[in-house]
Amino acid sequence: MHDYPPVFVTPVDHKQIKRVLAAAYNARQRTAPFLDSEMRRAVICEPLPKHVVKPGSLVRYQLNWGPFSPVRELVYPHDFTDPSTQISLLSEIGVALLGLRRGETIPVFVPGKGFEILHVATVVDPEAELRKYSSYQ
Repeated sequence: MHDYPPVFVTPVDHKQIKRVLAAAYNARQRTAPFLDSEMRRAVICEPLPKHVVKPGSLVRYQLNWGPFSPVRELVYPHDFTDPSTQISLLSEIGVALLGLRRGETIPVFVPGKGFEILHVATVVDPEAELRKYSSYQ
């Protein structure tokens, strides 16, 4: 048995993710059971702890302690348009990243590769950064 890190989500995101999950099950998406299990483990809170990956976060990660990924934004599936700059919440990596904090790791199944260890390297919340810098005015 593995001790997985907690999955932190806001009440608003939890509600929206549950809608995404229902649609994913209806469409028979292969990641629906994984997202479902992560939502069952979710700690619903507001405000979130610092450096938590949520929809809209900019994130860098590593698989098996390899090279860092480029910076990408975690987005809801209906907002996913560019795989070079975004990660869909319904991708294996997107589900694994959701709710984790910087520095945490979790095993994730990557199609074509098998299980790998995902490490959250950097998390930036653009909204929080804007609020922080707008308070200096």
